[in-house]
Amino acid sequence: MKIEKLLHKLHAFFDTDKHKKRLHIEELRRILLELKKKERKIADRLSEVDDIYLIKQYQTELEIIWLQRKKGVAVLQQLKQRKKK
Repeated sequence: MKIEKLLHKLHAFFDTDKHKKRLHIEELRRILLELKKKERKIADRLSEVDDIYLIKQYQTELEIIWLQRKKGVAVLQQLKQRKKK
């Protein structure tokens, strides 16, 4: 059983299509985490700012990041569903 399992893992690693998909999913996750961190930083700055111009600017940036993350999560879910099939 152990050798069979190792051979299966080795085959999956060398299967370039699966390998590329897995790398793409990992990269997308990393990007989504970076966007989340950026979103939190901007939200913290927004709570500290009193200037109306800066508040509007930060709110616009937050909306853009939120939409990017929403699209990224949707793509990630689609990739995971394809991976299961």
